[in-house]
Amino acid sequence: MAKLDPEQNRAVLDGAMKLFDKHPLKDITLDRLAKLSGVPAFDILRHFYSSENILKAVLERELELMSAAAQAPELRMPGENIADELRILADIILDQYRRHIPFMGKLLTEALAEPKVASLYYATFIVQGRGLFAEFLRVRQEFGELADDVDIEAASAMFLASLLGSVMTFELFGGKHVETLDADRLVSQMCRTFLKGILK
Repeated sequence: MAKLDPEQNRAVLDGAMKLFDKHPLKDITLDRLAKLSGVPAFDILRHFYSSENILKAVLERELELMSAAAQAPELRMPGENIADELRILADIILDQYRRHIPFMGKLLTEALAEPKVASLYYATFIVQGRGLFAEFLRVRQEFGELADDVDIEAASAMFLASLLGSVMTFELFGGKHVETLDADRLVSQMCRTFLKGILK
C-alpha cells in the first residue's frame, strides 16, 4: 500500500491538531484520527508508525509555515532591508504561535508530565525552530549585514526565547486579564533591540 498522498497527509495533520486541542495526547486514538481525517487507520499507521511521529509532523508543519516567510535577501522588494524581514518573520512566528495557544499550552502541560513528549517538543519545535532562524541569520551574515563575530546560534536562541517567552507568559498565565498586550509595539522593540546587537 502506498504512502499518504499530500491531501491525505494534510487531512491527518489537520485532524490531529483538532484532536490535540480537545483531548490529552494519551487519549488520541488511531480510530478517532481516522474518523476525523477520513483516512483509513491502517494507512495512517503505515505512513507515520506512531503517535509521536504524528505529533512531530504537526510541529514540523508549523515550522515550515513560519520558515516560508524567510526569503533570501536577493528577493527583497526595493527599499526593504533586514529590519523589515525580521519584523515580518517575527510577526508570522507570533501569529502562528498565538493561533495555536490552546494546543501549545496543552503540549507544554503534557511535556512537563511526560519526558517523551518533552524530548519530542524540544527536539522538534525548539531545536529545529532555532535552526531555521539561525539559517535566516547566517544567510544575512554571509550577505554582509551582520557583524562577523555574531554567535548565530546564541543570537537565534535569545531572540526566539524572548519573543515566544513573552507571548507564552502573557497568553498562558492570564496576562490578558491583567493588562493589554501591545503585540505590535513588543515585536517592533524586540526586533530593534536585537538588531542593534548584531548588525555590522
